[in-house]
Amino acid sequence: MDRYSRLQLAELSGVAARTIRYYHSVGVLPKPGRAGKEAVYGPEHLERLRAITTMQARGLRLDAIREVFEAEVPGDGDWREVFDPRYSGDPETGTVLDDEALTALLGDRRPEILEDLIGAGYLERRGERWHVPEPAMLSGALILYDVGTDIALSGVLRKLIRSHIGTLADEMIRAVREASGAEYTGEGVGYDLDRFRDRFRAAAHEVGGATLVEEIERAVRELDR
Repeated sequence: MDRYSRLQLAELSGVAARTIRYYHSVGVLPKPGRAGKEAVYGPEHLERLRAITTMQARGLRLDAIREVFEAEVPGDGDWREVFDPRYSGDPETGTVLDDEALTALLGDRRPEILEDLIGAGYLERRGERWHVPEPAMLSGALILYDVGTDIALSGVLRKLIRSHIGTLADEMIRAVREASGAEYTGEGVGYDLDRFRDRFRAAAHEVGGATLVEEIERAVRELDR
């Protein structure tokens, strides 16, 4: 396995050596190993430093970051799921279909739109099977296609939706994080964010979809004025 000195770790991570020492002192970075009198770091330290940098860019303070790392994540989850609901440690999220199931889904549209769906990222070929990263987005693209919106345009809309929902998720998680220790539950950042995620997931489909429809109708009305 790769091993680094503190200076090498600083160079690879972009985090100053004195900051690395400080991170040890506040408990967000594990202590290094030793090789004689030298401190020795491994890939896990590099990954942790990059994660700290990412969370700081999202607005988390060091005390909150420490709680995120210390939080228990259910099952085989990853700590990043606690603070960022868009993150999934599983690259195979979505649905996998065989060719027959894909044909049943696309129907007589298949010859017309298959290549466009692949190009827009709605479908990925996996040998004899098909990976659908976002089944709900694919369903939406098919509905839009049936009412006259081509796949390329729905792909643009998909990116807009994902981008703005991602920004909204960041802001919501930041609001929950800032409320921790005060009016929300006061039981710690990791616990609060985990509980918020589980409870909000049940309502997100209903609330988010209805709100998006209302906002689209509002935007159309304002454009027509």
